[in-house]
Amino acid sequence: MNPLLRPAITEDLAALLEIESQSFSEPNWRAREFGLYDTWVAECDGQIAGFLVSRETFAGARGSQPEREVLNIAVAPVFRRRGIATLLLRHALASGAVHFLEVRESNLAAQALYRKLGFIEIGRRAKYYDYPEENAIVMQLK
Repeated sequence: MNPLLRPAITEDLAALLEIESQSFSEPNWRAREFGLYDTWVAECDGQIAGFLVSRETFAGARGSQPEREVLNIAVAPVFRRRGIATLLLRHALASGAVHFLEVRESNLAAQALYRKLGFIEIGRRAKYYDYPEENAIVMQLK
């Protein structure tokens, strides 16, 4: 399995929404939101295996690094534990920007992945998530 990484296209939307619904207790992303941000997909044998959505939050100026926020990342259940999320994140992080993200306190697997890639906890957001209500850990790539 050699995943192909590429920017998402309109024809991917149904697969992105399906992965979103399979991955979160209450999917928050709607069709139009995927088009508002930079969305990359990992494709395996013609199937969308996962996606990562990010946005630039600061372009960088006068010698400071640009900043990006990872808004959403998900992998289809049949493709989990195969390195898809790691591949998507490494691709995003290769831009050289400082990256931030939020993760549920209960999502220990995601936290472990982010730490493995160099993220550290920099704060918490109380009651950030709904369905169920939960705090977020704010992480930054160091």
